Amino acid sequence: MSVLENVKNMSREEMLACIKNSGIYNYGLTKCSLVQSIDQVLEESAEEGKETGVVAALNNADTDYLLLDILKKDPERVLEGICLAAKIMQTSNKQLNLPEEENELYESLLETAKKYDIRLKKEIVDIRKAKGHLLLHIVTAKELVDVFEGCYDEGIYLSVNGLELRKVKSDTVIEDLLIQSGFQISDVKALQCGYTFQTKDALKKTIGEVDTTNGILRILTKKDCIVQETQKRLLASRKASCGKCVFCREGLIQLEHMQKEITEGRGKNDFIDLTKEIGEAMCYSTPCTVGQVSSKIALSAVEYFPEEYEAHIKKKKCPAGACKAFVNIYIDPFLCTGCGECLDVCPVDCIEGKSNYIHMIDDFDCTKCGKCMAVCEEKAIIQTTGKLPKLPNRLTKVGRFKKR
Repeated sequence: MSVLENVKNMSREEMLACIKNSGIYNYGLTKCSLVQSIDQVLEESAEEGKETGVVAALNNADTDYLLLDILKKDPERVLEGICLAAKIMQTSNKQLNLPEEENELYESLLETAKKYDIRLKKEIVDIRKAKGHLLLHIVTAKELVDVFEGCYDEGIYLSVNGLELRKVKSDTVIEDLLIQSGFQISDVKALQCGYTFQTKDALKKTIGEVDTTNGILRILTKKDCIVQETQKRLLASRKASCGKCVFCREGLIQLEHMQKEITEGRGKNDFIDLTKEIGEAMCYSTPCTVGQVSSKIALSAVEYFPEEYEAHIKKKKCPAGACKAFVNIYIDPFLCTGCGECLDVCPVDCIEGKSNYIHMIDDFDCTKCGKCMAVCEEKAIIQTTGKLPKLPNRLTKVGRFKKR
């Protein structure tokens, strides 16, 4: 029998008591019990005379969509959860918001959503329009069904480094989880826990002590550049933003631009203070989680990894060797045999040379793609973040170049 049939004769008070006894929270960034969320919305709706309803979605700031797997694996369970919430709210106004690019998922859900009388939308939640509505996380919708079937189990959904999403207890120590998942703790330089970076010290924390409510737990090693990773996260948030709020729109543009400038060797000392000023203002001056949370990736980066920013801005060096602006590729004149293999694979024709002559790379046009390095059997093409040695400035026969 459907869970909706089981609760058909239950009153709102009985359903609320059942939810309260379960201890279920509204998943995501709200940090309050589901009963509290419901009470607040009902009070707000009554005060302002607004029609109430239920809007289910991921957090607006969630740009990874890992938690959509919950919906993809059991769509009927999530949709039944939305209907349960609507029964408690005593409304027929039900909506499910999906990320704009999820066309295939949208099409696959149309018929089932119609069956449950739920509107589907491909957009982030408009907080202003949704005022007076219960904002229900997709995970909470699924877990509401668990509550009324008597199988609800507390925990947090996680994907470690992109592995399969699974539910773990909130008191699980991160280090133990990584070891169980087969990762080498010695490789860890930093962690991305949800919407923020953490230092290696976070390994001793529990999952419940860090915010991983978008399902993200990523290991960053010495080969990962904190500044570059921050720029990627901010760019994803810029794409997710609706652009209606000035602080969110302009703040994300400025934050992402500064990280990009730093990775390309044009960073300035005042970028750190500007990042803190803009990021902190966004946390309190924007209505939805895109602005409130997206800036935290940059704030945590400059707070916990100042040495990485100093290396990029002052020393003009990327410690991870990941930022191409700080990488040089050159041909060792004492190893090059003038075979011409690198000439054929260079996508921008920036290598000069001919048979039996030492080849030279034009650093101005070089994209640092590394294709030439892969084909050089003599290992004469070298990547470095340090100072270049003395190199030929004109074509020179193999074996004739001398250091001066």
